[in-house]
Amino acid sequence: MYGMIFETIQNIFQLEYGEQLWHALLEKTNYRNTVFCTHQTYPDDLVMELATAAAEVVGNRLTELDFLNYFGRCFIRSFDQYGYDKIIKAGGRYFCDFLTGIDNIHLQMRYMFPKMVSPSMYISHEDADGVLLHYRTPRSGLCPYLRGLLLQLAKDYFNIELLVEELASEPTGEDEYYQNRFRLHFNNRDYLASREMMNGSNLNLDVSMRAIMYSTLSSNALLQLFPFALIFRSDLKIISTGKQLKIMFMDGINGHSLDELVKMRRPRVNLTWDNILGLQKVMCEIELFLIYKKEETVGNKTLQTLGNNLGNNKPEESRRLFLQGQFRYLKDRDAVIFLCNPIVNNLTDLDELGLKLDDLSMHGNGREMVMGGLQHNSRLEDLYERAEERSHELEKTHQLLEQWTERGDQLLYSMIPQSVADNLRQGTHPVDTCQNFESITVLFVELTNIEINADNALEMVKSMNAVFSQLDTVVDRHKVYKVETVGKVYMVVGGAPEENKSHVRDVALVALSFRDEINELVNTTGMEVRIRTGFHSGSAVAGVVGLKMPRYCFFGDTINTASRMQSSCDPGNIQMSSTSYSLLESFSGFVCEKRGLGKGEMQTYWLLHHQESAD
Repeated sequence: MYGMIFETIQNIFQLEYGEQLWHALLEKTNYRNTVFCTHQTYPDDLVMELATAAAEVVGNRLTELDFLNYFGRCFIRSFDQYGYDKIIKAGGRYFCDFLTGIDNIHLQMRYMFPKMVSPSMYISHEDADGVLLHYRTPRSGLCPYLRGLLLQLAKDYFNIELLVEELASEPTGEDEYYQNRFRLHFNNRDYLASREMMNGSNLNLDVSMRAIMYSTLSSNALLQLFPFALIFRSDLKIISTGKQLKIMFMDGINGHSLDELVKMRRPRVNLTWDNILGLQKVMCEIELFLIYKKEETVGNKTLQTLGNNLGNNKPEESRRLFLQGQFRYLKDRDAVIFLCNPIVNNLTDLDELGLKLDDLSMHGNGREMVMGGLQHNSRLEDLYERAEERSHELEKTHQLLEQWTERGDQLLYSMIPQSVADNLRQGTHPVDTCQNFESITVLFVELTNIEINADNALEMVKSMNAVFSQLDTVVDRHKVYKVETVGKVYMVVGGAPEENKSHVRDVALVALSFRDEINELVNTTGMEVRIRTGFHSGSAVAGVVGLKMPRYCFFGDTINTASRMQSSCDPGNIQMSSTSYSLLESFSGFVCEKRGLGKGEMQTYWLLHHQESAD
């Protein structure tokens, strides 16, 4: 709903109940300190929330329905502030006239409020004591609001006493609409008398003149007067068209369903027989697609061809013809005719549609608009809507771009540390990303017996992927960085690229977790796989190597020693160097055992377990 609805509520409510109570309403509806703007849209259920809050704040045994009725009255009472009272007064001499043309007023208001979703109202019965009003809306629960609006409208502008009786609702067959019926009781005798007077004025003519006036008009003559007219039956199958549409569609469109070629633009309702019958007193606008697909069978092949004589090189906008007019029911043929004229802005549009000036009727203002180059409101509104659609598509594209950018970042960060990748994005040369780390811990893990689990190379790759995926989950839980996997070897570093003093502890916990995860994997899947794990601490240099497929690599004797710790380790065990052991002694809870000499004369140790996880 547009802010004008809430502005009218605010103006009258503050005047009669005070500003303090109005702020209390806003507080209860979580709209504290809100200043409603006329052309800004707000949630549809806000008016219901305000009515509920008003019933709680004001009290006096007034219910939510009472305040919805009151809000409807507020809307009419504030009309003169916006200048809309002139529209109401021009809407008809009698209340019944106004109700008949209220949809037309809504349609004109859409030019000022393009996002307005207006209800539809039409009269199905008239008598001396009132009318039967049908009310269709996509919103539920607003019947009390309409009741208050009608009561105030009848009183202020038509000086009549109105009684509104709500009847049983009718199903619409469309989930997005609610249909209600109201019996409006009021003195409608003046309106009926005026109609009888107009009809009776023809009785003064002699018999011969009346015979000429009421002689039958052939359908051919009618379609010549309206060359863009459409006639269709209750199943929406087109049975006849005006001469100009026959020219535009070389194969004709008789027999085609109306909803295949036409979209209702004004009013915004579904194109159904019942809806069309209810719109006979409303100015309607349809969008006719000048290109449609037609299947033809040639031999044993089914081809799709275009069913009009417009060239395919025409812009998309020119393949849509806007027709504005009125639906009328033809009782003798049990059909509906759409009496209409095309909406064409200028000579360029006329040429793109394949039309000439003499194709436009003489009794409309179409020729004057084309020659004057005037922009019809409907065309402008269509351009606005298409721009808005493209804006939404662009927004979706941006969201999709952000999603793919995020996926790309995740992939990049899996190959290169985030801090290094960010530096490269800022233009840093790969060589300048090299860092010297005084103390890090490097761990290698090698899969053994993996060939036993596979009959071929593909099965072996699947087994390795299952194991490495399990190791990845462990790495994500600790402050370490996965460098790479080469063949059956998995490399992890602690203390780089983000330096931290607990790198040896982090790597030791990862090594123990690796062993536990693999043991659990073996127990649950029966996969006969074991790992050799070794790590060493020392200095190293790291940086990005390569331009086509850049990789973040580590260099130095520390990496070679760590690899030796892994290769000389027994399957199922964790071996570390004396350097790592000395650093690990600073952290409590780790149980180690001396193994002996490893690489050269280096003393090595087994990492057995951590006290917190030992059972």
